[in-house]
Amino acid sequence: MRFSKKLIGVLACTSALAGVSVAANVDSHSSKAVVQAATNYAPSRSYGVDVSSFQSTNLSAHAQAGAQFAIVKVSEGTSYRNPNAAGQISSAKANNMLPMAYHFAIFGNNASAAQAEARYAVSSAQAYGLPKGSYIVCDWETGDGNNVNGGAAASTNAILSFMNTVKASGYQPMLYSGAYLLRNNINTSSILAKYPNSLWVASYATMGRIDTPDFNYFPSMDGIAIWQFTDNWRGLYVDGNISLLPLSYNSSSSQAPATTPTNTVKVGTSNSGSPVAQVVSGSVAVHRTPNGATTGQTLGANSRWQVTGRQQVNGSWWYRVGSNQWIDGRSLYVTGVSSIPVVNATSNNSSSNNTAQAGTTSNSGSPVAKVVSGSVAVHRTPNGATTGQTLGTNSSWKVTGKQQVNGSWWYRVGTNQWIDGRSLYVTGVSSIPVVNATSNNSSSNNTNSNSNATSGVGHINYVPGYGINLWIGYGSDAHWSGRRLPHGTRWKFYKKVTVNGKTWYNLGGNQWIDGAYFVVD
Repeated sequence: MRFSKKLIGVLACTSALAGVSVAANVDSHSSKAVVQAATNYAPSRSYGVDVSSFQSTNLSAHAQAGAQFAIVKVSEGTSYRNPNAAGQISSAKANNMLPMAYHFAIFGNNASAAQAEARYAVSSAQAYGLPKGSYIVCDWETGDGNNVNGGAAASTNAILSFMNTVKASGYQPMLYSGAYLLRNNINTSSILAKYPNSLWVASYATMGRIDTPDFNYFPSMDGIAIWQFTDNWRGLYVDGNISLLPLSYNSSSSQAPATTPTNTVKVGTSNSGSPVAQVVSGSVAVHRTPNGATTGQTLGANSRWQVTGRQQVNGSWWYRVGSNQWIDGRSLYVTGVSSIPVVNATSNNSSSNNTAQAGTTSNSGSPVAKVVSGSVAVHRTPNGATTGQTLGTNSSWKVTGKQQVNGSWWYRVGTNQWIDGRSLYVTGVSSIPVVNATSNNSSSNNTNSNSNATSGVGHINYVPGYGINLWIGYGSDAHWSGRRLPHGTRWKFYKKVTVNGKTWYNLGGNQWIDGAYFVVD
């Protein structure tokens, strides 16, 4: 799976974001009500992998590592099929994993081309043994000529054309992309209006191996069914994913088939067990404060959520299931209630009453910047050129450095990504190191770069069966092209550049690879 990260270094979104999915969903049920993973079902918070021709046809190692679903690339455009897809789907079934499929889109904003690609994806999935009613994902991102800059309205219309064709063919459509594209280049509200809970989002807290997702870095947005959180899960050099909802086929949405517990749960509380709230009476609205404004999101019937606090308002108990995420106890069955701390939402969730003021700081807490005054532009250097991106109001971001320019403080939230402190409320400010953007982000002006014009031929030295990323640009200006170069392949290089001790090789144009995985012949 390709994943284009526009904000290099990955903007680290903290749990202060208001998205309900940051709350910890609990999968543990009574032993009589458990539904195990199977070839047609994977429960909420189950791990999964996505595979392509870079991976083998044997997925047993992934299943043994804990994967309960496998999303197999079946096709791209209207002329490519993954030669390993049939074996991968078969292996998923043999290892009791839910099989799914994805198609790499190159239709951009062309609705008629999208329909043609959808028909090709469906025929490919059928040819490779994907069960009827399964999920087929439209992978819409940068790479292989797919135009992601054709306008959000036209692009969304094309994506919906793809999804509608998949749906009409008897499969469940989903949409995959990186968090940046979903927020900026696609009208996801239109997608979700037609296909609720149909998003599969890619967003990594850091590059390299990640075994377990850190939900402090969850890319909070509506409608997410699956989160791809790493490109090297448990050292298997495969993309790692976690489901936010039950997944199943032979149904029309990303909801698990209904299960009937032996004992009917009713609204109420119990002191025994872990602090968990189960939604009993229909779906329940999520509120920013107890009995306060809603977030516009709901938690489904029978879903279970870890509780971190409680507060009584007008005689009714409210339970906190995430930062600024509260649900009404009159619709819940709550266990472990005596162990749940009583908190004050006003003092503990200060953003609910807007006590945080733009341009102010606090030494307490973690180093986090909250956007208070409208949206804020992202700059490549403090008070320098903008990247063209903005961070939304009330969003919160991990801070890794600060610098003062012309009397104003700027805060670094990613490599070469700076925001103006005059629009922020920043906590943990005393623990944020003062840095020099010029010297620490040297690739922007190449002041610390040592380059030479050496050319030659070399080969990729990585892991057999896998590949390395091909980058557009080098150093901290690099972003992924969407392509990987397989281990053992030979390439001519035209330039060698060293930036802050890291070597990069140019393969033509502005295409670069990491010298750590390249051996000159």
